Amino acid sequence: MRFTRCKEQNMFFRLSIILICLLNILACRKANELDTSPNAKLSFSQDTIFFDTIFSSVGSITQRLIVYNPNKNKVQVSQIQLAGGANSPYSVIINGMPSSSVSNMDILGNDSIYILIKVLIDSTKQDLPFLVSDSLLFLTNTNQQKVLLESYGQNAHFYKKQSIPSNTIWTNDKPYVLYDTLTVPTGISLTIQEGCKIYGHNAAVLNVYGQLIVNGTKVSPVLFASDKTDKSYNTVNGLWGGLYFQTNSLNNSIQWATIRNAVTAIKMESTPDADTIAELTLSHVFLLHASQRMIDANNNDINGSNLLLSDCPMALLKHQDGCGVWTYCTFTDYSSGFFRLETDLLLGIAGTGLKMYALNSILWGDFTDEISINGGNPYINVQFSEWKSVQYSSGAKLINTDPLFNNTSTFDFTLQSSSPAIGLGTTVTAITDDIIGNTRHTIPDAGAYEHK
Repeated sequence: MRFTRCKEQNMFFRLSIILICLLNILACRKANELDTSPNAKLSFSQDTIFFDTIFSSVGSITQRLIVYNPNKNKVQVSQIQLAGGANSPYSVIINGMPSSSVSNMDILGNDSIYILIKVLIDSTKQDLPFLVSDSLLFLTNTNQQKVLLESYGQNAHFYKKQSIPSNTIWTNDKPYVLYDTLTVPTGISLTIQEGCKIYGHNAAVLNVYGQLIVNGTKVSPVLFASDKTDKSYNTVNGLWGGLYFQTNSLNNSIQWATIRNAVTAIKMESTPDADTIAELTLSHVFLLHASQRMIDANNNDINGSNLLLSDCPMALLKHQDGCGVWTYCTFTDYSSGFFRLETDLLLGIAGTGLKMYALNSILWGDFTDEISINGGNPYINVQFSEWKSVQYSSGAKLINTDPLFNNTSTFDFTLQSSSPAIGLGTTVTAITDDIIGNTRHTIPDAGAYEHK
């Protein structure tokens, strides 16, 4: 009996081994069978290969990309190539083969290949674009996929998850790149001098707990924008985070500057107090092309003069509580390239008492009424202005007619010669010019621009 049982056990063991071998053979056959379905796509270890080395003369660095075939069967990649071809600053080694293009490369099921990527950039060439881009293209069963390649082509100051250790002044010697969040701690000031260019990468944020002072000039304004500096990106919304002012950040000022391409250009956390002294003062500032809100303020005091705010799917100004004073400002938004979700102004919050004063300003857009009340009973005083609102349509020389901008589709919000905003304003002794430095007339125009 024992002998028979042992014999049966040995037979079962042998059959198990044979079954495992058969399964392995079948699996290998599956892995070697060619899958021609258009659903068979590749996956990648990264969707963007980024080289953040500071190139002082010639930059040379190698990174690795893993290309996966997550399918159970083999696929044939018809083409792997650098989009820039022989003229690309990048070079690649594709599974051991140094070439800018390979054809008909097989990848077994649940297997992968390696691509080594190298960039060679002479950053002393001033005609180089700031961000040097290319892509690796993959064609598999009629599917085209790509992995972006990005490098900085010019020297710059780089900041990545850092805090400024002491009071700091940025001068216009070379650009400043926020690769990730840069923090200005409590009790520390960052002063940005005229002509500086600050570029944000992806969701990068300038996070201010202390104080930010931006001292642009008419001749040399300051620029905050995306690090994608090709002109085609100038009007793209939401390419980096923006400027965030945290609770108890005081005495901030921004003059003669452009802030564009952010998610939220300016975000302010609550700083409740009993006074109306501005936590943030803005003068001669363009705020353009945000993907969420342009200015998102809680319980804060803000003063703005000679401002243009435009191109944002949500509110150009959300102000919940505190005091806002707006002089010679143009708030205008149109459904162009996106579906607008909010009016130009979103004001108040339940249980609070926002005070808003607007003088010599324009509020316009393609909504019937460009003000929404978010709660409470905000006090809104508007005078000598072009104001598109049914709720708040009374005040000294307050009109609700089209201001006749020159070309809204190209974001040209200067005034046509027949604009009713011309000569609508009243003299403000402290402000003698417009957003680009033109002298205001004795009887000035409403809005950011003075008509010549």
